[in-house]
Amino acid sequence: MKRIIYFVGIATLALGMAACNQKEIESQKATIDSLQGVVDAKETEIDDLFQMLNDIESNLSMINSKYSTVQEMRRNNTEGSYSHKKEIADQMSSIESIMAANKKKIADLNSRIGAMGKKSSDLEAYIARLEERSAAQEAQINQLMTELENNKVVIKGLNDNIDQLTADVQKRDEHIARQTADANRAWFIVGSYDELSEAGIVVKTGGFIGIGRKQTTVADMNTALFTQIDRTTVTTIAVNKRKAQVISQHPVDSYELVADEEDPNITAYLRILNPTQFWKYTDYLVVSTK
Repeated sequence: MKRIIYFVGIATLALGMAACNQKEIESQKATIDSLQGVVDAKETEIDDLFQMLNDIESNLSMINSKYSTVQEMRRNNTEGSYSHKKEIADQMSSIESIMAANKKKIADLNSRIGAMGKKSSDLEAYIARLEERSAAQEAQINQLMTELENNKVVIKGLNDNIDQLTADVQKRDEHIARQTADANRAWFIVGSYDELSEAGIVVKTGGFIGIGRKQTTVADMNTALFTQIDRTTVTTIAVNKRKAQVISQHPVDSYELVADEEDPNITAYLRILNPTQFWKYTDYLVVSTK
């Protein structure tokens, strides 16, 4: 009977020890799981930090590439055209955006490392080098921006010069046009002898005892009543009067007096056949009628 009780006691003790070991194992497992979670969290955080570093490096490389592209366009003297100016502007805008993003990433990186509570001299030195590279790039880009702005000033100056030249050419052309118009101006008047004489345009000279006198223009005739025309465009002068005759000096073969179709005694108009010859001696046409 005692032996049975002993074995029962041994068995009970063994079961108790097994239960205690199981609780300890479970406790240790929980601790390990917790530590693993911390490790995993740290690893995730470290992975994030390395990703940020990679992003910063990538952005620095991208900035260098875009900077080289802009410089190449400038070396090829293509920045003056509209399309290339727009492309340069787009590149510079992209560079500024990337630089701003990099600054923020570096600031976030420093903040994350500070929050970890552990310092790494190697990592801090690496970040410091990134900051130096970023600052150097910023200075380089600022210099490029200044040069581009100066170029814009030069281009604007060239545009101003072109505008001035255009204005000068326009003034010159207007002056030439005025000179040409002045050179091509001519005047005419059609009227009876009495009208023309009273206006101080014609007189009768020569003849004998009032017979055979001829009309001629006055040397300093009054031109206020004349009509101005452009000799290069006007080739006919309306008359519609009887016994029309040209009093001013014009080669007789440079014009003709055209009779009215219904009444041959009426001169319908004067037709200029050769403008250059017609206006060779005078700019004033005087037609006297009855």
